[in-house]
Amino acid sequence: MEQRVKNYESFIKKQLTNKDRSPELISYHREMLQNFQHERLIHLIITLFFATLTLIMLPVSALSLSTVKTNWLITLPCLTATIILVILTFFYVKHYYFLENHIQKLYDISRKLTNLN
Repeated sequence: MEQRVKNYESFIKKQLTNKDRSPELISYHREMLQNFQHERLIHLIITLFFATLTLIMLPVSALSLSTVKTNWLITLPCLTATIILVILTFFYVKHYYFLENHIQKLYDISRKLTNLN
């Protein structure tokens, strides 16, 4: 997905420097921007879901570690799940950050594309 956004961004910047502001290009740009916005929304939902699961699992893991009679059949899966969720959440936040920043750049390109003649 990141490569697709970068490729499209370079394509539309090239069209902008070529002074190509045809109605077909503007329509295509709006369609692509909607697709990227949809992708961003889906990734926001997934990111929030994994962040919520992570926040739930952190105290569960802490409680399973702090019990006096530690049962490793419960503690080990909790710790493993928590570590996996922390890693996944980090990468989802990183990817969402990328999408958000590049879609903001595409908004700027949209303004340039529609305002300049």
